[in-house]
Amino acid sequence: MSIGVNSGSPAPVEGAGYDWRSEENHVKWKGIFVPALQKVLTQVHPSLVAREDALDYVEDLILRLLAMLTAKPTPLSVQDVEDRVTRTFPTPIDRWALSEAQSAVEKGRKKSSLVLPVEKVHPILAKEVLQNRVDDQVTLYIVAVLEYISADILKLAGNYVKNIRHMQISCQDIKVAMCADKGQQVLMDMFYQDDVPYIEDEGGGRSRSAQTYDEVVKDLILSEKSYLRDLHMITKVFREQIQKLELTTNQELDAIFSNITDIAELTITLIGSLEDTLEMAEDGQVTAIGSCFEELAEAEEFDVYEKYARDVLNPISRQKLDTLLAQPEVSDKLQSSGQGFREAVKFYLPKLVLGPVFHCFHYFKYIELLTKLTPYSEDKDSLEQVTLSINKDLTFI
Repeated sequence: MSIGVNSGSPAPVEGAGYDWRSEENHVKWKGIFVPALQKVLTQVHPSLVAREDALDYVEDLILRLLAMLTAKPTPLSVQDVEDRVTRTFPTPIDRWALSEAQSAVEKGRKKSSLVLPVEKVHPILAKEVLQNRVDDQVTLYIVAVLEYISADILKLAGNYVKNIRHMQISCQDIKVAMCADKGQQVLMDMFYQDDVPYIEDEGGGRSRSAQTYDEVVKDLILSEKSYLRDLHMITKVFREQIQKLELTTNQELDAIFSNITDIAELTITLIGSLEDTLEMAEDGQVTAIGSCFEELAEAEEFDVYEKYARDVLNPISRQKLDTLLAQPEVSDKLQSSGQGFREAVKFYLPKLVLGPVFHCFHYFKYIELLTKLTPYSEDKDSLEQVTLSINKDLTFI
């Protein structure tokens, strides 16, 4: 069973020799591409603008890509990067990206039309990520690949936004547009192929360098915020739009979406509690967040997941959605709601609604790690009690 779900606003994956998740490295890269991404959007859609959350999301995606392209074995030449693109990118995206990158290298740094800041990327990439004196052509080639992908994403999102008669691109617009397009869904899956918690795997799987208790708590908060964006996509993009179009009865809507709004409210409460606890911790003192989970568990708040799992995993839920989509008038209304929205409901929504079903297993991993790291016996007892409580609630799953 897969642990965790794809995040809405991802952090870069960790390269084998460079910790993309460390706060020090995160600060170096944060915002480095955002101004240029607005220029890329202007090139593909001159009449549109993007919200900050949309540009941040695209930047995070291409940072994931950058981490993937520069992971060990370290690429030392243009050919090394080309080989990695060929192995990891889906066809025909690999050929198109490589064609653009080769063209940029042939023109050279001064003559190429690249918008992304090669001059800012090269010093960090050469000295810290790749840790050797790589030719600036390697950086040029990599940046050209990143720019091609970012332009492709923004072009697709822009087409979607224009079809729903909006003038501004949001993060949710990008996610819906990418997941509604079959070709881009393959790329989306590639971005998240390693999207599992950074927790040691005794079986020899991927793990990150040793974390402190507070670092795990901060990772948990970021993960929950990303998860909340997925929940908001289910409720605000899909459920509310289907309800607005008056495509089905409230009873049928509940069969498809169950108590998803209750899960969103629980997630908001948990995030608030974790952040408050983190803020109240004194300098130099390890945070203790076991009580945050224990209070919710004692109030049986996590029971909402049992109801959700029973409803969504019931064949009736998928049958209701399939029956709904089979109706010609429904299909027409969904199509008129925006290009790709019908496809998003058909192909992306069924995958998205399964995310919360498995999200509690994601809590188990974090709680297990926090239990090992906490220096407080009381916090450890709370975390162990929470594990037992949540496990009881999830016997159905």
